[in-house]
Amino acid sequence: MKQTIRIAVGQGGDLWHEKFKSALATKVAQGYPLSYEVINLDRHDWRQLVIPFDIVIWKPAYMGPRTASHLKEKIYFLERYMGKIVVPNFNTIWHFESKVAQSYLIGQYNIASPATIVSFDYNDSIECLKSESMPLVFKLSHGAASQNVKLVRSKEEATRVIEQVFFQQLWDASKAKYHSRLQQLVTVMFKSWFWTKVRRKLLNDERVGVVYWQKFIPENSADLRITAIGDRYAFGFWRNNRPNDFRASGSGRIDYERAVPEAALKYCIDLNHRFGFDSMAYDLLFREGNFVITEISYAYLDTAIYKTQGYYELNPAGNLIYQRGQIWPQQLWVEWALSRIENREKSSTTAT
Repeated sequence: MKQTIRIAVGQGGDLWHEKFKSALATKVAQGYPLSYEVINLDRHDWRQLVIPFDIVIWKPAYMGPRTASHLKEKIYFLERYMGKIVVPNFNTIWHFESKVAQSYLIGQYNIASPATIVSFDYNDSIECLKSESMPLVFKLSHGAASQNVKLVRSKEEATRVIEQVFFQQLWDASKAKYHSRLQQLVTVMFKSWFWTKVRRKLLNDERVGVVYWQKFIPENSADLRITAIGDRYAFGFWRNNRPNDFRASGSGRIDYERAVPEAALKYCIDLNHRFGFDSMAYDLLFREGNFVITEISYAYLDTAIYKTQGYYELNPAGNLIYQRGQIWPQQLWVEWALSRIENREKSSTTAT
């Protein structure tokens, strides 16, 4: 490769860009033909700032469904309309902060996962609940570190959760049923979902809901976190549950010594390959000796990765090689980003 690759490093509140800079400086010192610059993609003129660059590598500290939507819009625009290589790409982030979107992907391709129900309709949700055995794990579509995750043990409790989600649909149904607003109010004002509606209206909040639940997978005192970067690298460690809790995510009780199953590592790397993910963290539980994936996310704590004693690399023969030593994930993001542009240039040369 003779032409200098120009890389824009997106500035981020979580300071990932500093480690990207360090990794890129090392590549320059090794003689790799690249130049880089940190730019602020939150500025009003971000499109003009990006124009001179071949690659955009960016990990902002955007969390929550609203800010995540802006991230997705920008990355789609960079790829689709500006022709840039972006790490992470749109394939990687389109379902970020949306477990609902993840469920579509997992269900479409029969990925090993707990049985999941996603519904935007009250009556459908109640009908699905009838055939369930308890307990169930109810989740909001967004949230990390076990936020918005609740173990529901009875159908009565599950029904109350569903009613809280679909308060607007229940309100609309009551309007159609009663002849006067007074009669409607007298009838529904003692329903808990009615006060959810009042609160949401006062806050001018969204009124269309979605219910999401998964079958509870018992007898897991920990989950397995596998983080795959491209279709080449992976990290793995176990996260022990909180005391007297079924949840492990966000517990901080990380076990770096317990062996990580090779089959799970290869499976997650293969998913990255199949779906074109640049980087993805997979949360796994085990059922009768077989693993299931409960959630995926491109966003994760780099410090937890760095504290592992090494990482796995898949060689061309399909074998996992353990590379001992601590390394920041940003270094492997950079390696993966450069391999993407190298592959694009090879494809371009072959085509001509």
